[in-house]
Amino acid sequence: MPNSFQLIDIIIIIGICQGIFLAITLQRISNNNRQANRALSFLIILATLMLIGRFVYFRYLNYWVFQWSILVDAIVFLFGPLVYTYLRRLLFKGKGTYQMARYHFLPFLGMVIVALYLILFYSPLEYYGLFTDGNLLDIFHIIGAIMILFNIVYLVKSFVLLKQFRHDEKEVFSFEQTPVTYIKYFLYTISVCLGLWLVSYLNTVLLDHYFTYINYESVWVAIPVFIYVIGYFSLKQPELFRISEEQKIIQKKERLSEIESAVLKKRLDSLMTNERVFMENDLTLSDVAKQLKTSTNNISWVLNTVYDTTFYDFINGYRVKEFIQKVENNEHLNHTILALSMDSGFNSKSTFNKAFKILMKDTPSNFIKNHRAA
Repeated sequence: MPNSFQLIDIIIIIGICQGIFLAITLQRISNNNRQANRALSFLIILATLMLIGRFVYFRYLNYWVFQWSILVDAIVFLFGPLVYTYLRRLLFKGKGTYQMARYHFLPFLGMVIVALYLILFYSPLEYYGLFTDGNLLDIFHIIGAIMILFNIVYLVKSFVLLKQFRHDEKEVFSFEQTPVTYIKYFLYTISVCLGLWLVSYLNTVLLDHYFTYINYESVWVAIPVFIYVIGYFSLKQPELFRISEEQKIIQKKERLSEIESAVLKKRLDSLMTNERVFMENDLTLSDVAKQLKTSTNNISWVLNTVYDTTFYDFINGYRVKEFIQKVENNEHLNHTILALSMDSGFNSKSTFNKAFKILMKDTPSNFIKNHRAA
């Protein structure tokens, strides 16, 4: 008979119930990111299966459960590719139907074959005997190393994808997209879990010492928890995870003639100084293109070639100047720095601080302090 329920058992059961709820609900959301949500839903299903496997393993461990647990471990090889697929579909809407090539799932298939071989050709008692005698130790060490390296590769690919997104984002948006923050912490969390797992693995293999709380089991109970957090954000604040079609990578732009670029530059400057469109905190490249009755590619070409800047830096440069003008008018005496930045067109404190430091090589508070001293 299994032991009485403990706190960890209750937490895992709650996690399993939440996983089932999220997986079903995400499939029913009607939005433009259905394919991304489908990948996230599948990821949550796998995380739930991992939790179920760990719950059964810890609560009802016997020879049969011990032998079959190796098959559940194969799921670990699916996390990396699925996380990358989810982010690819989410961040680049034009790639919403993105599918990874089948060879990415060969390690999963290989693990399944190894597991089935050990299950079909050995009885549960024989398998346990092989394990306790150390005959499977080298195999498990090799599999563990491959698991860690495999997931690290896709974690790096995910960070590269996020970096590419943030670069392309500056070409079409004048503000930072909200999902970036959550995705960064999501990837950082996975990084920490993989790092702890790597430390535990090296400590076990090289020093033959086992950590009590930092090991394969605890790490792969922790990761599903953070996947559930992302799932909840996609339900609670769905707009955070629905990126506009504008966010597709800007294609190579056709070169404008000197006269055409000069005319477009003059019209763009007029739009900023006379119409003051930079005051719109959700301004996009598409909005500016519509007002100038030209293409987004033409504006991007002028910004990149003539101004040697991005749309993000160009617009926020005007916003910083607007903020400075307000300070010179002593409006900071009656309003907070945040309020003035919002009145200048910024939509977040972080975006304002970054833009101000880039342009003025100083922080807003120091700038105001020096202004008062002057």
